Amino acid sequence: MPYDGFTIHAICHELDPMLYNARIDKIYQPEKDEIIMSIRTPSSGTVRLVLSANPRWARMHLTSEKRANPTSPPSFCMLLRKYLEGGKIKEIRQVGFERIVHITIEALDEFRDWKPRRLIIEFMGKHSNIILVNPESGIIIDAIKRYGSEVSSYREVYPGREYKTPPDQGKVSPLSLNLEQFASGMWAYGSQALSQSLFHMCSGISTFAARELCHQVHLDPDMPVEQCGEYEFKMLLDAVLNQVEKSSHPPCPAYVIYKGINVSDFTPLVPSANTTQSFSSANEAADYFYQAKMSQLRLESMQTNLSRTIKGWIDKAQKKRFFQEGDLLKAREKEQLKTWGELLTAYAHQLKKGDTEAHLEDFNTGQKVTIELDPRLTPIANAQKYYKAYNKSRIAIKHLESYLQQTIEEVEYLESVLLAVNQAENLNQLDEIVEELEKGGYLRERKVKGKEKLHRPKSTPRRFISSDGLEILVGRNNMQNDQLTLKTAARHDLWLHTRQIPGAHVIIRLPRTVTSIEEVPQNSLEEAALLAAYFSKARQDHKVPVDYTFRNNVRKPSGAKPGMVIYENYWTLYTDPDTKRLEAILCSTANEQNIPTSN
Repeated sequence: MPYDGFTIHAICHELDPMLYNARIDKIYQPEKDEIIMSIRTPSSGTVRLVLSANPRWARMHLTSEKRANPTSPPSFCMLLRKYLEGGKIKEIRQVGFERIVHITIEALDEFRDWKPRRLIIEFMGKHSNIILVNPESGIIIDAIKRYGSEVSSYREVYPGREYKTPPDQGKVSPLSLNLEQFASGMWAYGSQALSQSLFHMCSGISTFAARELCHQVHLDPDMPVEQCGEYEFKMLLDAVLNQVEKSSHPPCPAYVIYKGINVSDFTPLVPSANTTQSFSSANEAADYFYQAKMSQLRLESMQTNLSRTIKGWIDKAQKKRFFQEGDLLKAREKEQLKTWGELLTAYAHQLKKGDTEAHLEDFNTGQKVTIELDPRLTPIANAQKYYKAYNKSRIAIKHLESYLQQTIEEVEYLESVLLAVNQAENLNQLDEIVEELEKGGYLRERKVKGKEKLHRPKSTPRRFISSDGLEILVGRNNMQNDQLTLKTAARHDLWLHTRQIPGAHVIIRLPRTVTSIEEVPQNSLEEAALLAAYFSKARQDHKVPVDYTFRNNVRKPSGAKPGMVIYENYWTLYTDPDTKRLEAILCSTANEQNIPTSN
């Protein structure tokens, strides 16, 4: 959702009393459009305030995240340090109900006199900006984004220019509305839907907030305004004013909304969405949301880049496989050379030196064959020549079969890595896959500091509980599959894997009393098979073969790639991963993965 007026209203009312007279200790610029201030408060200790003019994620809130900073600070960061470091925050104020915030700061100038400075943050999508202004003269000192008339005919944002607020959009502030004004304003958009009319009429109200406000008073957001009367307008206005009042009293509770396991929105309004997570303050909700969202975007970006690289390796290996199969086919065609040598030896008495061809009957098939001869050689010498060529082809076939098998295994391995990349849920899991590729020689090993490597958290297998109460473990990547199958699982546990399809290793932890396959609970077996199919390349298929056997029938060949094992004495069942039963199994781990539950 946009960083709208309600959110800004709540965050400003939380920050203003908390940061009053707080000292700005240090200023950083980790991104080209983002500032972080380290602020020492009288009551809360040191806090970090993030100010972002990112086109998609413009925002302001306290953050717990520690960011890496460039070795050399950008020029705007240096300017802010010069003018603001050591200064005290006097006011944090939203301009009306607009997406504009003024932070007033008193700082010492070069003559050691206290002078007011104003940091203006405009949350305007691609036009978002952070501008330092001299409040006494209204002149711009500098901005994180400078632009002139080529971008905006309304104003220029350059040092030395007078600061002008963004152009008025002709909307009414909810802070000064009465019922008559509200109804009149809404009727001006009579042909539109109720939520759209509210969005177009009131400043600071996003389309998301407009729809949520309609839901709060049980009005259809898509109802035409022309079907509404004073009763509907009064209910909707009361909802707007109540939310403004609620946001004015810190701390303001707020909510993060989920779509699946990923965050999708956050709002200080009580949302109509089913899956939410509540926070005691808008700042906490904003920090959680943006950290999760940025992590999610970094994950998706890394997944895209890594997937592209791995697909390139797979394409290269597939081409190699194509040529190897062609070479092997040609080598196998030379099997007939042995037959020709045998025929020439058997019929040597009918041939003589100087012959260029021999027309002989194949005693295996009874058909006539024509064999080319070197006229310089005797019939026996020609036979020896064909025997020699045959023996050479036999050696080539042996090597080609070995190389082809290695290539096939490499393709299978890379497809399993690609699957793990696409199913990774966080950056740590992707880091483990990168580490695996580094060890395998596919990627150049990164230089990681000892402490960083030591403290990098390792992921654990996915954990589920079957309807019989048995623990089911599912590997997340090849190295974890090896660990799970070869070290974690007991010899009497049950091992499952999709047949000849890249996928996760799955383990059912069985009691020691289970000694035969007939004693394994059928529900647990079927549920584990569903998980094996779901966490495989065949997730979208409807009849997936899953092999299962006891762990002591699984072993890893010497020199095999991570995740590659062989097994014997197995059974097979077919399953469909697209079932409601699967949803119930996946939910059995919701609490462990900190996935919010429905209201």
